[in-house]
Amino acid sequence: MITPLANILCFGAAHFDRTVQCTEQYVPAASNPVRTLHRKPGGVGRNIAVHLRLLGNNVAMLGAVGDDGDGEHVIAALSQIGIDTRRITKFKGKHTAGYTAVLDETGELALGMMDAEVYDFLSVDLLADQLANLQAWPWWLIDANLPVATIAWLAENKGPSKFCAATVSPSKAARFARVLDKIDLLITNRAEAKVLTGIDIKEIDQAKTAIEQLRDKGVTDAVITLGAQGVVSSHQNDCAFWQPLPTKVRDVNGAGDAFYSGFLSCFAKPGATMDDAMCQGLAMASLTAETQGTTVWDVTQEAVNLRAQHAYKKPL
Repeated sequence: MITPLANILCFGAAHFDRTVQCTEQYVPAASNPVRTLHRKPGGVGRNIAVHLRLLGNNVAMLGAVGDDGDGEHVIAALSQIGIDTRRITKFKGKHTAGYTAVLDETGELALGMMDAEVYDFLSVDLLADQLANLQAWPWWLIDANLPVATIAWLAENKGPSKFCAATVSPSKAARFARVLDKIDLLITNRAEAKVLTGIDIKEIDQAKTAIEQLRDKGVTDAVITLGAQGVVSSHQNDCAFWQPLPTKVRDVNGAGDAFYSGFLSCFAKPGATMDDAMCQGLAMASLTAETQGTTVWDVTQEAVNLRAQHAYKKPL
């Protein structure tokens, strides 16, 4: 039996992440010698789109880049793996977004710098003429790098499309606060959930309370990830705790975005259940944590299915 492919349009960030580390003791407000550890494509929307595509889905990316070499590279890299990039706008005279992390000599973050100005140009005016085309995609994955007004407009005009919100960070999660009743699926972590609920989530029971509050605010389905502690999910009136899968951790960077990909790759297909999607999301996050870097380039659906068999659900 051939499983239908999911059709998902990802809105949000696609840029470059750069990490450098001081070779001597870090001195604030001074010139510090560094070595570059890596420079690679990043952005929540981009990271999710890539794994969705590697899992065989039909994926498009809507975003913004500058009129520069980084922008060309971002678009080319996505196109090469079969992601539709026609909705990525190149803005003249602007720089492609980027995040730079400066680590001190011990490897701790000394300074983080994010240039995300270009995403502010993803305005309602830019998207309004494309609405019918956007609504042709059954699922929208929208990350919180979009402007507040654009998120609100998309929520009001989603039509038949399902709206999945990616909260990105505590500082940006609040951009979804006014449209929670329009969101079909919210996946967030404990810090971002606190911004939306006011609940400081340290225990599983507190996550359940936050889930119930999100449900009262109109969120149909919600997931709160708790890192190594596990995940709490809600579907209709069913609330459950999921243990993390056994994982030989190498690098947890990207595991959260990978959870979105595994979950949506399953949940966006006809007839999928919340439990099936949770198993696939946990599996994808586990496989990513066992990989150096944010992307499992050789991922297969068979590998995800095998890992997903170890998922365990406890009703709450």
